[in-house]
Amino acid sequence: MSAHTTRNTPLATPAELGTVLRAQRKAQGLTLEQLSGLSGLGMRFLSELERGKSTAELGKTLQVARLLGLDCFLVPRSQSSSTATAFDGKAG
Repeated sequence: MSAHTTRNTPLATPAELGTVLRAQRKAQGLTLEQLSGLSGLGMRFLSELERGKSTAELGKTLQVARLLGLDCFLVPRSQSSSTATAFDGKAG
């Protein structure tokens, strides 16, 4: 799995977020088709999201993350290396 699936690892690019989402989907044994059915989102959108398309709609992106049991946090950079979590990849 990617280093970005661990706690306290900042995500700097859409591609890094896509990598985490793909890893979580696969860890849950879901295909893109199954995730599409669960989320109501198109397979094309999901595929592009996992490939790091920078214009992916934020609301839909957060919907996918929540569905996969992921929480997303935004914290000041000054805190992210110490106590706060930039991305929390725990299963919910």
